[in-house]
Amino acid sequence: PAVFDAWIAAQARPAAPPATPALERGRDAFLAHRCNACHTVRGVSEESRLGPDLTHVGSRLYLGAGLLPNDNDGLARWLAHTQQLKPGARMPSSHERIDDNSLQAIAAWLAQLK
Repeated sequence: PAVFDAWIAAQARPAAPPATPALERGRDAFLAHRCNACHTVRGVSEESRLGPDLTHVGSRLYLGAGLLPNDNDGLARWLAHTQQLKPGARMPSSHERIDDNSLQAIAAWLAQLK
């Protein structure tokens, strides 16, 4: 019970601030490309409830209901090609509207949200 209580308490916390300039770029790209229009990251963007709360997304093992491993590469693939990987998902693919550097930065920032 103590381990579970500690996990619950950690999940209730807001996202930690970016620890490096590269992670700041990822957070800023997340906001600039309006990912926060659908996704909440507590402590960063709390205005939307359309998509999953991504506050601690980096602690998940998989993405897309088990489709991809949750690491930088998996996150970048998911962001860029959501519809190709999981047709009909409510999230649009981003490869046509977000440049590769921004996608990689967003993926790195999301990966460290634990």
